[in-house]
Amino acid sequence: MNYAFIETNQHSSRTKRHDNAAARVDAEIKRVRRQLHLRRERLAAFDSLVAIVRSRTDLLQPTPGQGSAACVAPVFLIRRLRNLAERQGQWLRRCEDWQASGKSLRLEFRFLASYLLALYPVPGFMDSVWDLPPGPEAFRQQAWYMRAARGASLRTLNLPLTITKRMEHYIRQTPDHYTVPQALRYGETLGLGGCVKLALEVAASKLGQSVEHFEFWRTVLLFFVNHPEMDLVLVKPIIDFVQANKFAGEEIVTAHGTGHRQAPWPDFSIKGRTVASMLRLVQEWNADVTERKPNHGFSWPLSNVQGFRFVENGDAPENPMEWTIHELVSSAELYLEGRALRHCVYTYAPKCRRGETTIWSLRLRVGGQEKRMATIEVNTRKGEIIQTRAKANSHAGPRSQEMIRQWAAVAGLHVNSRSW
Repeated sequence: MNYAFIETNQHSSRTKRHDNAAARVDAEIKRVRRQLHLRRERLAAFDSLVAIVRSRTDLLQPTPGQGSAACVAPVFLIRRLRNLAERQGQWLRRCEDWQASGKSLRLEFRFLASYLLALYPVPGFMDSVWDLPPGPEAFRQQAWYMRAARGASLRTLNLPLTITKRMEHYIRQTPDHYTVPQALRYGETLGLGGCVKLALEVAASKLGQSVEHFEFWRTVLLFFVNHPEMDLVLVKPIIDFVQANKFAGEEIVTAHGTGHRQAPWPDFSIKGRTVASMLRLVQEWNADVTERKPNHGFSWPLSNVQGFRFVENGDAPENPMEWTIHELVSSAELYLEGRALRHCVYTYAPKCRRGETTIWSLRLRVGGQEKRMATIEVNTRKGEIIQTRAKANSHAGPRSQEMIRQWAAVAGLHVNSRSW
């Protein structure tokens, strides 16, 4: 075998991937510059930030060894720099005077944002406000950041939920990688008397994506807190059930475009219910969702995250075990996945089409027979595995978890500690 030839080909392939990732980074910078070209001061601020970060750090260079995900971190940083530039009028100091610390991307950006905008320390989770796309929500959350950076308490920030002093204490202890809604839900749960494991589960659920209807959802959180005997694996399915039935009419495709079915149970209340009755409702709803074949299908593009294939012999060399992970890119595929594993992944189809999330299927093939082992949700914007579920919303088994970790290492993904 010509090993020199193989090594040359591998080097050429790595160089090509690196060049493609570098081109993607440059294209993202050009895209932001086009968006800012009519606002000269903000464009100048963005150009200065890019120049300084490039000259003083290597954070805008593609990440070595990350394959198709090599450009994720630099693009992530460029979008944060753009948002900082949008707030150029509130800078307290000149960006040219900032000195790099040699830390990780998250810490380096934290020091930069704090240097430009802060008089007082800001909780680490509030860095997430610079990840939001331009719009009213980004403006609102970034205003919270700047008020906190000027010394305001969290309880005075005009948040969309009422928090107590005890809740604020716990919110400030939130893990740094959380978003603002996740941090609020985490601290709210602990402040109501919940345990840390419950708070982490709530923050990783749909409640960690927004803080709307907080008065109703507080009754749900109190239900969890008042039933400490409940298996925490039920937290996300119960929240999904309540969200879909009380608030979120299912998105549907019609001859005239997309629409929404009305929420089927708008007056739903969790007060007075037992864990057993909630479990029964969730099971009946999952069965209805997985049995209801969609009348109209739609699809969406593949993400830039690579799939996975691993073959092991196991105990029978003549029947190798082939593990694969591939992306599901149509409502029909999500329907079949949910039907096979008896969970509600089909309801994620609209989010996938909007590019808000991606869904992946872990499968095991032995002797020509393929079995679905787990469904995986990946936030490609953050490069993070945020949820995995096996049959009937149970946890993925140890071997499945090991395969997912191997895939994450190859694809350059971070595994959220609450994804299991």
